[in-house]
This record gives sequence, structure tokens and C-alpha cells, in this order.
Amino acid sequence: MVRRLVVLLFTLIAPVIARSQELDPYGGWKDVPLRASGAFRMEEIGGRELLVTPEGHPFLAIGINHLGAIKSHGESEPDLFATRYQNSWSNYADDVLENLDEWGLNAVDNTVALLCESKPYFAAANFVKTAKYYGKPGEANPYEFPDVFDIAVQRRLENFVAEFCSKHVQNKNLIAYYWTDTPTWDLHKTRRFRQTDWVSEIRRLPAGTAGRERYGEFLCQQYEDSIDRFNRAYDLGLESFESIAGADLSKLDLSRYEIERDDQAFLGVIAKHYYATIATAMRKHDPEHMIFGEKYLLGDLPDQVLSAAVEHVDAIAIQPGDGYLPIYVPGDRFPSQEITELREASGKPIMICDHQISFATERYPKSIWPYHQLASEAEAAEATNRFMIDAFRRPYVIGYMRCQYIDRYSSRRGASKLGLLRDDGTPYPLLVEATRRASEEVRESIHAELVGSNKGFSKSD
Repeated sequence: MVRRLVVLLFTLIAPVIARSQELDPYGGWKDVPLRASGAFRMEEIGGRELLVTPEGHPFLAIGINHLGAIKSHGESEPDLFATRYQNSWSNYADDVLENLDEWGLNAVDNTVALLCESKPYFAAANFVKTAKYYGKPGEANPYEFPDVFDIAVQRRLENFVAEFCSKHVQNKNLIAYYWTDTPTWDLHKTRRFRQTDWVSEIRRLPAGTAGRERYGEFLCQQYEDSIDRFNRAYDLGLESFESIAGADLSKLDLSRYEIERDDQAFLGVIAKHYYATIATAMRKHDPEHMIFGEKYLLGDLPDQVLSAAVEHVDAIAIQPGDGYLPIYVPGDRFPSQEITELREASGKPIMICDHQISFATERYPKSIWPYHQLASEAEAAEATNRFMIDAFRRPYVIGYMRCQYIDRYSSRRGASKLGLLRDDGTPYPLLVEATRRASEEVRESIHAELVGSNKGFSKSD
């Protein structure tokens, strides 16, 4: 009798369960119908901000980056692209899609074109070479702080944007555009890391250049056209503000209060001008898709830069943790206070655009995230699971992208970037399972919130 009741009950509720798990072609929940716009967008639903698929259903982006790194094997790493996939992107894409579905991941980056035809994706481009991983001047791929006030530079950027958008504008799987990855903005941290910064590079441009002229105009405004006030502040003896454009400013004491204050303000001028150039071009060439802007390191996003960005972007893309300096917030736990402050300052949804928690392996005892490297796969798996769940307790976190699919060793940095797969293609079982469980729990909880169940997340900040 009891067994018959159980069977009858399951027969009644099974169609409801099936409907609740039914997804549209992009992975959105079909039982929560919203406005279909033909492109990914965002909407606040019951106090939670969520992505919405082109067909008008809520979507939670949980995916993985750097999928194209399969071809970037080191000298001691197997060339799986040649041996396992016969140098075929199609063979590789089929394998990746099978893994993503098994692991509960539904979003990719734009490094493998075939995957962008099958999964929702984010398209990223370094429009300027300010990313932390660019090398020093004289190296093969050096960093650059361009003169964004120069018309020729602006046109180059606009053409870059136009060409980039042309590759993605027709793809309905595109979620949003990213700009430069790990940009170096913070003056103190950039000077410590690069021994220069964007303001200093503008200041040392030759006389007559657009950036140098704009810098002089800025100082004239700051000091209300009083060259005497300026000279006292900068310990200089210039005759006029016009002479700033040709003056030797290489020996300024950057620790002086007035210079520090002015540099911070001019950094905001640079950001405002640069972002306006990129965003205006992008909205022109692709007005339908969202812009998530630069992929900032948490701790390298000064207030004046954030203020310049918010008027142009639909969400703030952030990367907790850093592998270059030990002065950033570690990424082995969800940085609740910092993310909350970022949300309050920007008023925008937050996208965890690139993150992972590394661990020491026998083959790779050192990772490129040494400041939050854990001792074992088990510890990293547990921390990853906890991080993902903690992130989505915040109703303004709209997605999470893991950094790296397969292990890759960086000879330049003498460390490894750990994936969910070892370099021989075998998975890290604890890490994969922790990622899958977190993805499943997050989706079940948020879906429950959307359909009015009491099984959703407990309220958090």
C-alpha cells in the first residue's frame, strides 16, 4: 500500500520536476518566462539580479575560461591537441562540451570559436596593453600606456573595436563584451610592479603631443591659472602653464601631497577619456549586446576609475586574488566586505569573471597564484565549493567563470596555472566534483527562489 502511494505521488510530481528543470537552448529556466529581447540582457527578479537569455528566461552563468590554452602546452607537457584531438578543433570542442555538461558548467570564453556556436560566451579583447601579464619594454610583448588623447590613437582604438564587434555582433550566444584583462590602474601598486604608471607615461611624452597638452590644461584648471601656486606645489620655477608641455618633469617628487593628489585626479581623466572612446565605438557597432568592461583585479580599481567606468558598463567584472603582489586580498575565500563595497560604490551587478583556488601538486609545487595557494587538492576543492556558494548568496552576483581548463606551465613565471584537468587530460576528481556540486547547489537554490519555493539561499548581504 505504501509503495503504491509513493509511486502515485512520484507520478503526480514528476511532470512538475521535469518542467522545472527544462531549459531553453541557451540554458535559461523555461518555467520563469520573462521578456524575450533576442539578446542576452539583465533583469532584477524578486530582489535578485540575473542574466536573461535571448528567449526571455533567467540564466546563471557558471563557466570556464582559457579553453584555447589546449594548444599552449609547454615543452614538458603533452601535446594533446595533436595526439588526442588530431589537431581538430571540432574533436576538441566535442570533448569540452561533454565535460562541461557533466561538470554543470554552461558558459565559455571566446578562445575557441566552435564552442561559441554551442554555449553562451563572453568575448574579451585587450584594447590597450596594460594587462599585468605584458612584459617589460624590450621584451617580446611589452606593456604600453598609450596617449588616449591622441586622435590617431583614438582612431586605432575605434577601428579595433569595430573589427572585434564584427566577429560577435550576430552571435546570439554572446552574453557580454569584456575589455582589457587585469589592467594596471592603481598608481601605488602599478609603480611598485612596473616602476611607472599611466600618468607618469603621459607626463614624459614629448612636447607637443596631445597627452602632454591635456596634462598641462588639467594642471592649469587644478591651480586656477595660478602658476605661482603650481610652482610652490611642484617645487618648480616655470613661467607659465604653457611651458609645462615642454618642461622636464622626470625628477618630480611623487610623494609630495599635491602631486599625489593631482596624479590621482588625472588618472580619472585618463580613464574617463579612454572608456568613452571604447564604449562609444562599441555601442555604435553593437548596440544590442551588453558591456561588462575591463576585467579588474580586486584591489586594482581606484574610485576615480570605477566612477569613469560605471556610466558605460552594464556590470562590473572582477577577479579576486592576484599572483603578482602579496598586497591584494587573497582569493581563497569570498571577499565579502570588498565585494559589498564595490557593489555599493558602483550600483552595478558583479561578475566574478576569472577565479580559481590553486594547490600544490607533485608536478607543479608552485602556482601562479602563490599568495592563496593551498596545500592539497582536497583543500582547494573545499574552498572552491565554499567560494562559489558564498558568491551567489549575494543577489547581485550574476556569474562565475573559473580560470583555466587544463594545466599549463609558464616558463616566464616559473609556475603553473592549474586547470580542472591535468596536462595529460585526466581530471582532478575532487576539484571537478566540488565544482559540480557547487554549480548544482547554486542553481537549485536560485531556481527555488525564482519559483517561490522556500528552499532558496538564506538572505545575505
